[in-house]
Amino acid sequence: MNPRAVLLAILQDLFPTWDIWICDRGVWRAAGVMLVSASTIDGLVEHLAGADPDGFTQAARRFTRGTPQPGQNGG
Repeated sequence: MNPRAVLLAILQDLFPTWDIWICDRGVWRAAGVMLVSASTIDGLVEHLAGADPDGFTQAARRFTRGTPQPGQNGG
């Protein structure tokens, strides 16, 4: 599995309500409440955050669970 395939699998897991793929021209695409496209993975994530803020928040929470937030013990 190459790095792009790993990143694709991670995004598909993080945003289960979206169909996410890399087209034959290497463009990152996602179809959900709308169709979004970007030439980079960073751009696609930014588009997903704008198009689906709740989904983005849920995805981000998966990385912050157990991590103290500012103002909390240890943060």
